[in-house]
Amino acid sequence: MRILRRVDDGIRERAAGAVVGAAIGDALGAGTEATAMARNLWRSLIADDGALVLSDVLSRHVAWLATGPSDVGAQTRLALEEARRGTPEAARAVFERRGPEVSAGNGSVMYCSPLGVARARDPERLFVEAPALSALTHWDGRCATACLAVTLAVAALVRDEEPAGAVRAAVGAVAGREGAEELEHLVDEAGRSRPIDGPDSGFVLFTAGIALQVVGEGRAFEEGLRHVVGLGGDADTNAAVTGALLGARHGRNAIPPAWFDRLADGEAIDAEARALASLVV
Repeated sequence: MRILRRVDDGIRERAAGAVVGAAIGDALGAGTEATAMARNLWRSLIADDGALVLSDVLSRHVAWLATGPSDVGAQTRLALEEARRGTPEAARAVFERRGPEVSAGNGSVMYCSPLGVARARDPERLFVEAPALSALTHWDGRCATACLAVTLAVAALVRDEEPAGAVRAAVGAVAGREGAEELEHLVDEAGRSRPIDGPDSGFVLFTAGIALQVVGEGRAFEEGLRHVVGLGGDADTNAAVTGALLGARHGRNAIPPAWFDRLADGEAIDAEARALASLVV
């Protein structure tokens, strides 16, 4: 029983780290959108005892948009406005109107990590749930691929799998899906031969690639986030995804107290992170 208790405590610590880490990364990159939308997701998961109720998540997103936030990606805003008007498959309508050239934004991968936390003990569900979550706001198949890879990696890290292996397994699991080969390339080359500026800024596979790269290399929480923010580009979103992965790897206690103390509504976010973590065990 004592060994099981230590295992459960470790899972709780890493699960909470993923949630708080995402919020810290978003704040470090001077953003708010990732935290708000991820919070909608984890609050929905908590309210529904861990079940992913897509209609509830979408309703929370639409209600958030109605508050008039200034930090909302164009694609996310368009999809949520369509949903508010009652358009069925709102993100699909936006995708078909705009076309694939401008549809692979990083808005859904930005906030999907709490689903990986909730599925740490049942990752097979992610193969259906992660793409479905992405499609609430981002219909493009590359967005679905990125969300699946990131949530699988988060789930594996919460289970305490070795980070390089967790990243390899996550990338391998999405093989054959749209954008999978480019994602694999970006895990190696994001921020290197593929700089973050230009067309890669805000590109979903770049965001997923740089985040998976950093955690797979075994970087510490603070070091990894500073590296990603220092690359520039869409720093808040890139850092939110990286922070979730690093938090899942290193746990809640690895987050610098000085960073947490500057997090808006930090105590409430911390309490919600613990509540979501409790569902996992």
